[in-house]
Amino acid sequence: MYKIEKKRLFLPLILIMFLILIEEVRDFVYVPIIVFISFSILFWNYPWLVYRTVSKPFYYEDLFIDETKLPNYQISNKIKKKFENVLIYILIITNSLLVSALSDYWLYRITHITNLFQIAGVTGGIIKIFQILNNLLCRFLLKIMKRCVNDEKEKENKLEELRKEKEIELKNAFWNKTINVVKRPRANTE
Repeated sequence: MYKIEKKRLFLPLILIMFLILIEEVRDFVYVPIIVFISFSILFWNYPWLVYRTVSKPFYYEDLFIDETKLPNYQISNKIKKKFENVLIYILIITNSLLVSALSDYWLYRITHITNLFQIAGVTGGIIKIFQILNNLLCRFLLKIMKRCVNDEKEKENKLEELRKEKEIELKNAFWNKTINVVKRPRANTE
């Protein structure tokens, strides 16, 4: 039998978003709640959708850059994984909130529009608003995360220094106990 991740079992719940098409549901249930749940599940299962929003864009000049010579922090994998997970989950929540808020705004704006070009214009504007808000939020979040990573790295370095000092003290204590230098009077060799 195949082993399926538990989060994949929630994927069918994304289909609740189609309940928005029923007018009675739109009248009695707040639309952003449905959209938030659907997109949270989607982003949780496919985090590359939100991770891509904060990744560096690829430019023509990047073809000629040797990435192995770029400076890189010497940070343990434990810290990298910890902050990567924190970043992904924060991005999942914030992107889901943004999508739900903008879907409500889109639904509000589109109810009185009948022209297809107006709908396309409103949709494009909302996507641009989403992009700007998400970019600002991610920059702010990344600055905070960088500060936290630096603090965590400093703590790790201090702990490593303390560990080395203790190790040296233990070695010195060991050698002082094992080598007992006793001065004896010299024998008369004349």
